[in-house]
Amino acid sequence: DDPAREMARVRPDAGTFACFLADSVPHEVLPTRLPRASIAGWFRRNASLGGRVDPAN
Repeated sequence: DDPAREMARVRPDAGTFACFLADSVPHEVLPTRLPRASIAGWFRRNASLGGRVDPAN
């Protein structure tokens, strides 16, 4: 936890939306005293070939 490298601190207020590239931005979720909910999602590029979705898999 290096405060000199901290870019932002997002409070878990209702209606807050944070969007970032999780694979390239170091991040953490801090403990809370109240219940909270979160939704995580991924944007993917469809690499389909010849009607097959994600042929590498």
